[in-house]
Amino acid sequence: MDFSLSEEQEAVAELANRIMGDRLDMERLMEIEAADEWFDRDLYGELAAAGLVGIGLGEDVGGGGLDLIAVGQLLEAQGRHVAPVPLWSGILAALAVDAFGSDEQRQRELPGCASGSNVMTVGLQEYLNDDIASPMARVVDGKLVGTKEVVEFAAESSKIVVVAGLDDGTDNGTISGTGLFLVDLSDEGVTMEAGMSTRLQPVHQVSFYGVPCKPLGAADGASVAWLADRAVALLCATQVGVVDRALRLAAEYTSEREQFGRPVATFQAVTQRLADQFMHVEAVRLCTCAVLYDLAHGNDALLRLPIAKWYASHWAHDVAHATQHVHGGMGVSVDYPLHRYTLWNKHIECSLGAGTQQLRTLGAQLAAS
Repeated sequence: MDFSLSEEQEAVAELANRIMGDRLDMERLMEIEAADEWFDRDLYGELAAAGLVGIGLGEDVGGGGLDLIAVGQLLEAQGRHVAPVPLWSGILAALAVDAFGSDEQRQRELPGCASGSNVMTVGLQEYLNDDIASPMARVVDGKLVGTKEVVEFAAESSKIVVVAGLDDGTDNGTISGTGLFLVDLSDEGVTMEAGMSTRLQPVHQVSFYGVPCKPLGAADGASVAWLADRAVALLCATQVGVVDRALRLAAEYTSEREQFGRPVATFQAVTQRLADQFMHVEAVRLCTCAVLYDLAHGNDALLRLPIAKWYASHWAHDVAHATQHVHGGMGVSVDYPLHRYTLWNKHIECSLGAGTQQLRTLGAQLAAS
């Protein structure tokens, strides 16, 4: 494997970091956090105008036609700047429509996604159900029944891509397969109950009561596995940016903060602890690169995915604790950026299975092989 970025992928990373760095500062983040909507629409519009929101979509629908590695660079930049925009959920939904939707669905939905005028989201998680591939939500006679949890940007989205089982039409409730279904969130059979995630982002419990839906491809499970793999991989990519920036903040702070007449960074215990965290950050980065590479090149990422998410959960958690520790009380101040990275870290750690669940998944896969 060669994890060196191509010129196009490097350009995506540079442009995304520059736009987010120019648009986001402490004052702007606090302004958005105090508003009713956790969504920097101006930043999102600028990212879309630069061609970044649709970077992974087909060129025939206004996208950039680049691979998942390029998309990962965009998500990493978001994590580095803790940017409150619907990139993870919106890009996943758009990629699913691009990959499995009919030409009519692609042409109707995706040009707006690429331009930023159409925001979509995904419904993957369910209460007390850790297995995305075995959903309790059901499609019966073309209508969706069920509930999805922790749906990001549901209130701002026009459509949602939902993972659901397809009822075989008999009275015994047998499921003939699982697939992806496109649902209009404005339908009267859709209800939303607002909540809040660890990073203080509004999320919703979205319930469907006999809502008409359209399939995205066949309900043979392949599309569900495809989407679940990319959801985990792009979460890991976001976490790379989060932990990288948190560690850099800790290095800057301890180099400037003095105790007993010398910088805190010169104390051996601090140096050793941050050196350990550097290794953890690089491990998250390396495992994420491997997963993105596999998925972008059509390789089997079955084992690498839970490994990457384990690092992005277990050791990212350690990075959060260490960077908070060396900052002392400053780390929890809302006027200082570090606490946002800690909250984002925890949100990603627990999304789609934290460390213990990833080890269980990996163990089951190893046993089966």
